[in-house]
Amino acid sequence: MSKFVDFLNETKSTLVSSCPSKLHIVLGNEACDLDSAVSALVYAFLLSSLQKGEEKKDWVVVPVLNIQQEDYPLKTEVSYWLNKHSITQEHIVFRNELDNVREKASDVELTLVDHNVQAINDKDLEPQVVSILDHHKLERPDPESVRDGIRIEMVGSCCTLVAEEILEKLPEIMDNTTASLLYGTIILDTVNLNKEAKRVTEKDIGICQRLQSHMNLKPSNDDIFRELTAAKSNVSSLTSEQLLRKDVKVVEGQDVTVAISSVPMSVKSYLERPDVYETLKLHCANQSYAAIVIMGITIMEDSVTRDIAVFSENGELKKKVAHHLEGASDGILQLEPLDTSVECILAYNQKNHGASRKVVLPLVREWLSEKLGC
Repeated sequence: MSKFVDFLNETKSTLVSSCPSKLHIVLGNEACDLDSAVSALVYAFLLSSLQKGEEKKDWVVVPVLNIQQEDYPLKTEVSYWLNKHSITQEHIVFRNELDNVREKASDVELTLVDHNVQAINDKDLEPQVVSILDHHKLERPDPESVRDGIRIEMVGSCCTLVAEEILEKLPEIMDNTTASLLYGTIILDTVNLNKEAKRVTEKDIGICQRLQSHMNLKPSNDDIFRELTAAKSNVSSLTSEQLLRKDVKVVEGQDVTVAISSVPMSVKSYLERPDVYETLKLHCANQSYAAIVIMGITIMEDSVTRDIAVFSENGELKKKVAHHLEGASDGILQLEPLDTSVECILAYNQKNHGASRKVVLPLVREWLSEKLGC
């Protein structure tokens, strides 16, 4: 068995059988997509391996997936890719298990991966953040307060940075399982290293080449991409409401909360579901969202298309959010109106196919902090 899988098994067993007094938690983002999940698991493995023999050897490093355990089946590509590498749900620590573990520890430290601003539900963890590894725009108001520093680099996948950290600091732990996990995640996150999708960088390509030397078989990028895309798109058993929860991030400002949900289909197709208006209305009410921004994507062999919609029963708020997205950063999203008969929706084709949620989320946060009420 892989040393990486052994690490996950031993860590979970330690948490179940004892109460470690010193915990270093590695936490992914609230969307818990494949990049976030694999980054948290593998980076924790590196940190744990690095501290052996050092003064912090009595600390237990714990990777945490930032979702409730009951939502794990919604993350179809995550469960598929981890299962393929012999990592089952029993190996994983979920967000709902974290509070009980933290309460029993005397010392707790936190590393954030694949995000640099805490989600609303994680604000209580803020004083414990000691380091950050991310590939999103820096949005923290006080980066100098992070004790061990912040590494942010705008590459296509956070797993690229995790892989580079391992290859530079402790390459001997990079076995076939670890390399394959990272490699497939980078392939998915960069749309198969496709420059037309405007996600990939030269570093992503270079790291993939280096990872290949640690894998037993030379991978087929096309096969991996098709495999993971199919797993991510395998949502036939999910309801319209579950699709909104499958890949979501939440931003808050001035008592207004906005969710940004990425769905593995076009927004146009999502809005054609017969129950979609009632679903959106109830979901907003149940989660106390003032609005939901829905981001859709369609991936073909050689092309990527995107569309986007804003839902809110507050007509004025809906228009303000949509207007900001239309014009923000000199119209970076390149939005064109899309007809829809669904109530309380403004929908658009997005001509900038390279603008993922990494671009949209800061625009929504900007509006929440600066534009609301203006």
